[in-house]
Amino acid sequence: MPRNEPGDGRGFTLIEVLVALAIVAIGMLAVFKVLGDTAHNVAYLRDRSFASWIADNRLTEVRLSGEMPSVDETEGDLEFAGRRWLWVQKVANTQVEGLRRVDISVRREDDAEGSSLVSLAGFVGAAAMATAPNPTPWNTGGANPGGADPGGGDGTDET
Repeated sequence: MPRNEPGDGRGFTLIEVLVALAIVAIGMLAVFKVLGDTAHNVAYLRDRSFASWIADNRLTEVRLSGEMPSVDETEGDLEFAGRRWLWVQKVANTQVEGLRRVDISVRREDDAEGSSLVSLAGFVGAAAMATAPNPTPWNTGGANPGGADPGGGDGTDET
């Protein structure tokens, strides 16, 4: 009966098994690193999207307020998507009369002071603020939905 000699192809030595395990371990570490980075990037992009929505909403509130914003810096916070967010709004005059620049930056509550996930710049004009409100049902409190005459008449004044 022939003896098993080293290198006859019937099995792996302990050194070969250890080298193979080391290669697999290094490959798995690389896979886990990529998965961790991907999860971190997804969370970061989600937070940037939320911060962008908050900045857009804040600028829309300023535009819909019906008043020209005063030239100053204001701060605020709000709860959004299960997290506390901080915003800073800076209003500045421009070279155009009746036009103001509004810069809004948004950060998470636990982010460093002075940092921001999103910075948004917009403009507010006096001409837009002077327009009359749109007589839509959501501005009238829904008292006259559909635009029908509440008196039931034909719309003519009989006085």
